[in-house]
Amino acid sequence: MKKIIIAIKNDFIREAYSGVFQEKGFSVFETKDGRDALLLVAKEKPDIIIADVNLIGMGGLEVLKTLRQEEGQKIPVIIFTQIERKEEKTKAIDLEAKDFIVATNVTPLEVVRKVKIALGEQKSYLVSIQKNLYDAEDLIVDMGYDYNFKCPVCGSDLVFSLIRDFSRGENHFIVSVICPVCKKSPKKQ
Repeated sequence: MKKIIIAIKNDFIREAYSGVFQEKGFSVFETKDGRDALLLVAKEKPDIIIADVNLIGMGGLEVLKTLRQEEGQKIPVIIFTQIERKEEKTKAIDLEAKDFIVATNVTPLEVVRKVKIALGEQKSYLVSIQKNLYDAEDLIVDMGYDYNFKCPVCGSDLVFSLIRDFSRGENHFIVSVICPVCKKSPKKQ
């Protein structure tokens, strides 16, 4: 059984995530305090951590920085926030966070999927689009994107992200559009 520390300040969100992860077979340890999260890491040796930017005592970015400074502490950490701030995301990436989650952009089940990907348990695929082949142009337009299919932030070619949806069977995938550089899904037209 995989161990996860859910360190989220908001009681309601933390408990919701805890329940979903327990249903998916994880052993869950909860806290809303950054220092307690580090104590739990030492005691429980988790496989992964979700750390809120705004934890009590010590924020999630400080928890991540502390773990990275300690030799051998390469536990995957996903940074969680309720409000996206570019400087926090940049710092999380610099500190080698596995992901940066904005609560309003994901459901708890999507977070479970992201955790499984970070742990190597659920494979994801990035597929580039050759606009001149078959129905690619129609598909892009039907999904609500501009045909130029470029990231509005960095100008990179957008790609399809496919993640197997085991809840519907082995041959079902969740498809989304992301920038492989920014790791964000652009807004639809």
